[in-house]
Amino acid sequence: MVDLCIKMALSDFSLEHPNYRTRLHLHTEYAESLLDTNFAVSDRECHETVTGEVQKLLKYEEVHGILGPQGAIEDKFVAELGGKVHVPVISFSARSSTISGAQNRYYVRTTPDDLYQAQALAAICQEFKWPEVVILYEDTEYFNHFLWHLNKAFQEVEIGIAYMSAITSEDIQIFKELNKLIAKKTRVFLVHMNLSLGSRLFLHAKNAGMMSEEYAWIITEYLSNFLSSMDFVVRDSMEGVLGIRPSVQRSEKLNSFHESWKMNMGSIGEVNVYGLWVYDAVCSLAMAAEKIGPVNASSLYMNTSKNGTGNTDLKVSAYGPRLLSELSGTKFRGLIGDFQFINGQLKPSVFEILNVIGSGERTLGFWTPEKGISRELSSTGEAKKSTSTKNLKNAIWPGDCVTQPKGWAISATGKLRVGVPMARGFKQFINVTIDPATNRTDATGFSQK
Repeated sequence: MVDLCIKMALSDFSLEHPNYRTRLHLHTEYAESLLDTNFAVSDRECHETVTGEVQKLLKYEEVHGILGPQGAIEDKFVAELGGKVHVPVISFSARSSTISGAQNRYYVRTTPDDLYQAQALAAICQEFKWPEVVILYEDTEYFNHFLWHLNKAFQEVEIGIAYMSAITSEDIQIFKELNKLIAKKTRVFLVHMNLSLGSRLFLHAKNAGMMSEEYAWIITEYLSNFLSSMDFVVRDSMEGVLGIRPSVQRSEKLNSFHESWKMNMGSIGEVNVYGLWVYDAVCSLAMAAEKIGPVNASSLYMNTSKNGTGNTDLKVSAYGPRLLSELSGTKFRGLIGDFQFINGQLKPSVFEILNVIGSGERTLGFWTPEKGISRELSSTGEAKKSTSTKNLKNAIWPGDCVTQPKGWAISATGKLRVGVPMARGFKQFINVTIDPATNRTDATGFSQK
């Protein structure tokens, strides 16, 4: 999907801007061993694989901008290298940056920060008045970093996190963890993981009887964006789930893109927001390059041999800082909507709040950083004031239930601990006595079972 979107963006942009003096030329390298999920790749192996591929591009192809890669470990290594040779690294997949310091200057994200997704999730739980949630997450650096945003967002609206469960790829671990959660009283589960692991989690949850009445499930955009890629059995197990994902406004340009996509791909797969982000990222790069205009080949590099990479064959780009500056100021209307960078990342998104029903999804409302939750958006993408007393449309919940889950239940052990305040006087309302023989506490009074 990503590869095709890059090629479509290059082709479309050239046709739309025939008078531009500059053209992007694409060089693609695939680090196959790193992306093979059947093998565990150490940080050292990752560093050698990714850095080797990037160094080849920098050395032999004289690359002055890097689009990608797709992963936390790869991002760190490539951003470090890009920072040292002054070559912008543009990521279209990273949502929570773990890159800081001097490395971050040449690291640009064509995605909004995960901070806003966390705030949207907290707002949903607040809207349904759920006092606490359980978070099930994939135990990787990217997903762990997102938890910091979630903690902060839930604290701000005074919603507790009852339990946090790191889920691995082993089916037996998923089964044991779900059985542990059944015994707890909290019935609201927030799932933050990739497509493969999330699909298996919901299949196990249905088998465990946890996709029934009284349960509420919410998925982050890491799953919501790939709902169309799930098979029927998985989708069936997710009936009644709530989700959020970046809202994409319909436009003539987007409709035209979808028609071209179908012609290229036929019935094989659908494009999602990541494809739209990479398309817009390529267009923003092309615009930035055009603003700089033609350059003299002799002025592409700085006159220095000190690049800090440990590789004297790599030269420091004189073009990169100019490209970064122009890229940071780029603003246009893209496939995803308004495309503009704020502090090295895409401006905050509007999130769509959806409900998984059968083979499709139903939009319940939207969340914006400025207005919070609303039922509808205006034609300009702004939150629209509703005449309804409810901010969201009615949802179908797990178990084909129309009644909103209250978010908690008495634990499976059947034990309920009750606190009784003991005070002097008015014993007809409350009187607490302790049997000296058995040391048992008895409470009697006006209200008792």
